[in-house]
Amino acid sequence: MKSAPIFLLRMVLLSTIAFGQDQKPQATPAQLTIASVVDRQISNIEKEVVEAAEAMPEEKFKFSPES
Repeated sequence: MKSAPIFLLRMVLLSTIAFGQDQKPQATPAQLTIASVVDRQISNIEKEVVEAAEAMPEEKFKFSPES
């Protein structure tokens, strides 16, 4: 009985490895630097903040918890 879950776990692990090898890497390790990774993350956050600000109605920009 214990061998069935182990067998299924091995099959899932092997299939994950097999499907993961089909994908091409987006960048080589030589192209990835700490600066490029941080720059990409900051750019993504900036894009999300700008999109949220543009979607917000103008009258909501003056909101304050004190008022």
